Amino acid sequence: MINLGEKTGVYLDTMRNLQPGTNGVACSDSIAKVKTQFISEFVDKETGEILQCVEGKNGALKKAVDPVEIRLERWILQSSVKHLLPKKRVDKCLSVRAHGQDEIKVLHNSKRKTAHYGGLQTCGSVWDCPICAVKISERRRVDEVLPAMERWVDQGGIDGQGGQCLLLTLTHPHSNTDVLKDLLKGEQKAMSSMTGSRAYRKLLESAGCIGTIRAWEVTHGDNGFHPHFHLILFVRTFDRPFFDDYALQDLKEGLYRAWANACRLAKLSIPDRKGFDLQDGSHAHNYVSKGVWGLDHEITKGHLKKAKKGRSPMDLVRSYAFEQDKQAGALFIEYSNAFHGKSQLYWSPGLKDYFKINEKTDEQIAAEQDDQANELGQIDWPTWLLVLKFKMRGEIIELGRLGSWDAILRLLADLKKIEVKNE
Repeated sequence: MINLGEKTGVYLDTMRNLQPGTNGVACSDSIAKVKTQFISEFVDKETGEILQCVEGKNGALKKAVDPVEIRLERWILQSSVKHLLPKKRVDKCLSVRAHGQDEIKVLHNSKRKTAHYGGLQTCGSVWDCPICAVKISERRRVDEVLPAMERWVDQGGIDGQGGQCLLLTLTHPHSNTDVLKDLLKGEQKAMSSMTGSRAYRKLLESAGCIGTIRAWEVTHGDNGFHPHFHLILFVRTFDRPFFDDYALQDLKEGLYRAWANACRLAKLSIPDRKGFDLQDGSHAHNYVSKGVWGLDHEITKGHLKKAKKGRSPMDLVRSYAFEQDKQAGALFIEYSNAFHGKSQLYWSPGLKDYFKINEKTDEQIAAEQDDQANELGQIDWPTWLLVLKFKMRGEIIELGRLGSWDAILRLLADLKKIEVKNE
């Protein structure tokens, strides 16, 4: 056991990995156990993820899963993705030195109690990488989607004529014989057909819609892959107190007809009404004000969450990593190849300019460093190779979050001892 000091009151058992032991590492059969005081909120401040809760004494809620375990799991999942996608950029992500870098830095923000690596390459893949995807989706949620929604709903938009945000979900029937790439091609064609139609544009105009944010999501279930769209519609309500049920149902019916016709033209199965949904603005406003997994999370993190029905892409990797489900691994490869090069989040033309949001690529966001973080220390390349060998990247970052470089040095020393012993 590594004692991290009386001041922190934290004791960290010998760091372990959930994945099966390799290279003669005998202690790689369980996750690191960290006993510490976690944040009181049920939202991870770093990632925006909602933590699972259970009811405790007197009806109080408590977290069922430690945030540390969630964060460590991401590194394990990324290691599995690297194994599945050895020819993609994710294979080098946060493992290989960035150009011109000799040492790997561990950086710590004492105010936020966060830590991250410096001097390493990042892949910037919102589809493949569990580490980059969390960072990208959270930055887009906090810096782009949520401010736009809040400004529109709570502050009346840019010109004082704001209103509500509606959530539109577009699906269509599919089967386990469908090929994901073919489904995506059909959906792209259907979306282009619908958004380019005069009927759709007139519908949005009648609703006072100034623009939309569109996200692509996919799950896998008994009927195979299920790709679908979520759209946030920014509708004006300055000339009415709210977007009432009558107006909502009228708009919903018109949008359904537009989507059904677009699917017909794209030779996709005609959608039934059960898979088509339009949530009203009161839901959107509650989501925005609570800051929970609502419209802003739905639009940016759908591909990361644990699916209620079927399995999300990260669920497939979990099955591969922890249950040795090779079929799940093959499905993830199919998903990765199908979505390669596609945008996960799309703003309609002019909407970002309207809200004065700067354009950034996923790669730029993934490579961003915390300019308020200080360097705890550096790890030389030979030692870093041991960190990679024993799969300890996540554990080092957890120690870094505590601001304990001495504890990191002790862990690195232990890895060197194990390596010598195994030679």
